[in-house]
Amino acid sequence: MALIFYTRVSTKDQNLERQLYRAKQVKADKIFADKKSGKNTERIGLKEMISYIREGDTVEVVSLDRLSRNYNDIKSLVQLFKEKKVRLIVDDLPITHTGNDLVDDFLLDMMISLMGFVAENERQKIRERQRQGIVRAKQNGKYKGRSKKYSPTSTSREGRLVYQGIVNDYHTNNYETKVQLAKKYGISRQQLYRILQNITK
Repeated sequence: MALIFYTRVSTKDQNLERQLYRAKQVKADKIFADKKSGKNTERIGLKEMISYIREGDTVEVVSLDRLSRNYNDIKSLVQLFKEKKVRLIVDDLPITHTGNDLVDDFLLDMMISLMGFVAENERQKIRERQRQGIVRAKQNGKYKGRSKKYSPTSTSREGRLVYQGIVNDYHTNNYETKVQLAKKYGISRQQLYRILQNITK
């Protein structure tokens, strides 16, 4: 039964020292580290840790957001640990360190459920604020809708170049069929028709 410590910082410029010091304090048998965003679970260190852990092991982190900043990912990882019969210790959730495994699991599940509620509630608030903002913008005649990828004002350089190329080919009749024109620029026929509709307005 090994104590495995997982550490993560978001960028290469950030320092793992504080987390590594904690790992040394608890005399971790194995340390896995990542210097990458916690927006998803596509991290080498995390994947190596998941492959390494065995039944009876304990995984320790200084906080849940070291595992991930995504609620669904955290939930999936905690479930994975349970399936592997691996205990999870979260340093900044001392309430889950009662010494009774059953109680600890219950409290951790409760904390994760609470996090899920908070995350979903925040998402709903953001959607509601966006909806209200769109309503006000429409009332003031300022709502423009979503920005188009292929347009002269696109925020994407590729989108602007594709748009300009199609405009040039269209005006110079430098194409045989619209299907071929769409294929030339790697876009769908629907996208091409929207661009051409904009050109011929």
